[in-house]
Amino acid sequence: MILLDTRGLEHPVPLGMAFSAFTKLQGREILHMIHTKEPLPLFELVAKNGGHHYSYQDDEGVWHILVTRDTSLDLESCRV
Repeated sequence: MILLDTRGLEHPVPLGMAFSAFTKLQGREILHMIHTKEPLPLFELVAKNGGHHYSYQDDEGVWHILVTRDTSLDLESCRV
């Protein structure tokens, strides 16, 4: 799992970093992005490029976004 913590960064930097990391994923690799907001534009880009995502907000209000190119992976079960 590749961790990308973008909590201190302003738009559009997190989107660019996350999409760049997504394009480099291979096989069953998963990108775990930590962010202060739910990045809806990222979800659109991932879907248009053959991937899928799962996101959730933790008890502290932090968003966790899991992204992969392997659409057979159950990302909800990979929740950390």
